[in-house]
Amino acid sequence: MEKLAKKAGSSPQSVLLIGYQDQDNLGLRYLMSAVLAAGHRATLMTYRSDVDEITRFINSCKPDVVGFSLIFQYMVPDFARIIASLRDRGIRTHFTIGGHYASFEPEEVLRQMPGLDSVVRFEGEQTLVHLLNRLGNKKDWRDLDGIAYRCDDEIRLTLIAEPVTDLDDLPLPDRQSIDYEGHPMPTASVLGSRGCPWKCSFCSIRPFYEEQGGKLRRFRRPQSVVNELIDLYRHRGVSIFLFQDDDFLAGGKRAKRWAVDIADLIRDAGLAGKIVFKISCRSDEIDEEIIRRLMDGGLTHVYMGVESGDEQDLLNMNKLLKPATHLQAGRTLKNLGLSFDFGFMLVQPYSTFDTIRNNIAFLEEFIGDGWSVAPFCRMLPYAGTPIKQRLEQEGRLLGTTFEPDYKLLDPKLDLFYDWMVNTFYQRNFTNQGLCHILRGMLFEARLRLDTERSVTEEQRLYIKHLTEVCNRIACYTLRCAIDHVDETPLDKLQNGSTYLNGLTEFERREEERLTREVARYYEWVHQDRRPMPGPVTDRLSLGGFRNSWTFAESDREACSIGAA
Repeated sequence: MEKLAKKAGSSPQSVLLIGYQDQDNLGLRYLMSAVLAAGHRATLMTYRSDVDEITRFINSCKPDVVGFSLIFQYMVPDFARIIASLRDRGIRTHFTIGGHYASFEPEEVLRQMPGLDSVVRFEGEQTLVHLLNRLGNKKDWRDLDGIAYRCDDEIRLTLIAEPVTDLDDLPLPDRQSIDYEGHPMPTASVLGSRGCPWKCSFCSIRPFYEEQGGKLRRFRRPQSVVNELIDLYRHRGVSIFLFQDDDFLAGGKRAKRWAVDIADLIRDAGLAGKIVFKISCRSDEIDEEIIRRLMDGGLTHVYMGVESGDEQDLLNMNKLLKPATHLQAGRTLKNLGLSFDFGFMLVQPYSTFDTIRNNIAFLEEFIGDGWSVAPFCRMLPYAGTPIKQRLEQEGRLLGTTFEPDYKLLDPKLDLFYDWMVNTFYQRNFTNQGLCHILRGMLFEARLRLDTERSVTEEQRLYIKHLTEVCNRIACYTLRCAIDHVDETPLDKLQNGSTYLNGLTEFERREEERLTREVARYYEWVHQDRRPMPGPVTDRLSLGGFRNSWTFAESDREACSIGAA
């Protein structure tokens, strides 16, 4: 693969990149740096569903190309509305779009958004630069690899562009517009690799990289990664790093050596404790010796792709794991004093009453002690995932192409799921809920950063206690509900259940009480210190953790799901 494309004698073009800015949005910032390195111009704008704001921005900077970043596939109708309105206002610049959904379903995206000129599929740095070069030379761009476009009434897809073989050939993401210095706990996202070799049925990461060809996981050189961390620490004051690698430890012995090399280089630079980092991995990759080595270099938090505590669920998810592996990983991290978080799908397309009961029991055993807050949601069949294909083959896939849905095998479980979403909506699926707030408090409580702002052992034990109470109340409410639904005839459930309504009221009362307790805890911890920014409620904020997980501005179940 040739190095990143440079400008080929073309007139410099300008591109406006529009997308969410959560977690620094490294995808957009890598695109921006590639465009700048090729001699073109680039500007970033945060997407806020405001056509007037976008219109003003376009009229001000007058870009040659507007590139939309479609992170969430359920946002297709909103993006379509914005693009149609921009065209209605007479804006005729080239519109393109990228992202996972656009890569897997370019025909549907072009049908839903007739105002688009092109779709950039899969990795976009090379393709976007080539597109700008062609436009600058006033040459036809429709034969470029890696795009989809409309030709009369036909939608055409070109060959998929080859991926960048050496990730160190890419210029580092452009971060100039990020105000790290204005944050009391500067936090930056970093990417050390791309791809994942695992075949989880609910995840589109492997299919995304598999379809474009090349290695399933590509690594940057450890020294290159650490140089980026050191530069951000010394010149931007960043002390907390969130590795956005899909699975930091995936790839056998080579991957573990790579991860340990990064930690060793941080330690050898004398920065362990001055900078800390978070990684994502599977529970069967939690090896005590490896984790200790990573901690020596600053590891402070682990996100685990647990997903289920039921053996049959894990088989359906193709996780190739057993619940005992999750439990052992949790014990290891607790013994080492590391905070951790995890993804968990209480409900999936093949759920039964028994699998849901097993999952509830697992949560109680796994984090009933309050070490981590209990999240739970339903598996969603996203574009490109094996589970979407399986549901299609079974004739069970419902909804729209951008909001796929399905019915469970037992109609009573559909009623249970509807009750669950209604009851735990704020707790699990919003930035104001206890899941999000407690994650932040626990992250801060075990932050392994050399600072005068450390949380005392007494405070650490208290927030752990509050999390334990939150988890046990949720598990109790879930267990009462699943037992009631199982024992009650379907027709009676369909007419409404006073008992389920009572459980909902109980859960919400307890959440309100616990939120007040967490607010008092926050005031206790920060009474003599400058509070961290980013309010989650009127009285709470999450500091560096606020940037650790992606949440759309709109509250949706889909935003709660993380996959490693």
